[in-house]
Amino acid sequence: MRLLRAPAPAERRRSGAPRLGLCLSIVLLLLLSACGSTGGGSGSSSSAPGVSADTITIGGVLDTTGPIKVICSPILQGDQLYFSQINASGGVNGRKIKFIQVSDNGDSTRTRDAVRQLVEQDHVFAIFQVCGSGNANVAESYTVPRGIPFIDPIGGGSKYTDQNGKALPWVWMTQPNYGDEGHVIGYYVATTLKARSVALLYEDDVLGLQQKSTLSEALQKYGSKLVAAVGYNATQTDFSAAFQTLKAAAPDLIVLNGLPSPTARFVATAAAQGYRPRLGYLANYPMADNSWAKVLGAAGEGIYVSGYTSMDTPVAQQYLQATRSDPVFSAYKFYGYINAKIMVDALRKAGSNPTRASLRDALDHGFVNYDTGFGPTLTWTPERHGGVSDFMFFQIKQGQLTPVSPFIKASAVWP
Repeated sequence: MRLLRAPAPAERRRSGAPRLGLCLSIVLLLLLSACGSTGGGSGSSSSAPGVSADTITIGGVLDTTGPIKVICSPILQGDQLYFSQINASGGVNGRKIKFIQVSDNGDSTRTRDAVRQLVEQDHVFAIFQVCGSGNANVAESYTVPRGIPFIDPIGGGSKYTDQNGKALPWVWMTQPNYGDEGHVIGYYVATTLKARSVALLYEDDVLGLQQKSTLSEALQKYGSKLVAAVGYNATQTDFSAAFQTLKAAAPDLIVLNGLPSPTARFVATAAAQGYRPRLGYLANYPMADNSWAKVLGAAGEGIYVSGYTSMDTPVAQQYLQATRSDPVFSAYKFYGYINAKIMVDALRKAGSNPTRASLRDALDHGFVNYDTGFGPTLTWTPERHGGVSDFMFFQIKQGQLTPVSPFIKASAVWP
């Protein structure tokens, strides 16, 4: 701001008291304006990027064109459904939500540019969802240093702590991590399914290796054993060698970790050879959707699947009513719907004149034993940004995922 020069002594004598009063009035108005521009107070406008008098713009990176679109596309549909409902009822604190989605084709080498576009060109207020653990981790390396809120990185291996275990200050996770899930799966297959020998097909990256480790230690604790493990890459299509290796270990049950398409190909490969473990298979939560059961066909009947959402809630019933014309229930679409609800609640708590700082404060202090709408409660604090850690199990029966267990808390089975 350019400063005006002070009037000379002669000018001050000529101007007199009225001129002084006018200057004081202007200064007071400027001070009041400055106070009104801070987050969390009342008012219809904000100085924050992406916030106008009638709109709040947020952005997400969800693959709708590449290998993980089977998960990300229905999540986006759920997001859009909930935001549309909120906008139809007046928006959030008088502002309609504008959600800008960019696809990175499921390629983490393109994620940073997608996030940069949302922040630097589209000027979004916050990032809501980046689909894929590796993709989300690329995104947070851009958002955290810049103080940009990043809510709901999608993937059980998404980072929300630093190398010392301290919560990353601008990242908030909603879903559980693969480590906790590995402990609960190990507990369930050993104590409920009574499997004494277990094999694992896992996505060969840091996330799959994390679950391999926690599954193995939980199996050992509860009297079972991991007898074989084979890794695969996300684009792999030939599973004949992996099948032979795991079959040779003669496991009671095979755990399937990672992505829907490769795990479905493995099951199909085994079925074509007339093979199925004595207790069948148990898949981790990315496969907790009826679309995976449909791909498997008859080979999927009886397979167990880990999950963490219940439909026995008011929000779930609201979703079912809104999607009653859908040909089949999609857990992925429901995921988008319930996480869009969490995002909206965070925006409400950020105040009528939100800033990124006020949104961070709302996320850190306004979500203690928060009712997610899908079963488990969620707690975020300045020291804790992790997601839920409650799991339940389903079984494919007549092509549909059917609940077969109550929720199991990871903290109840490990350590």
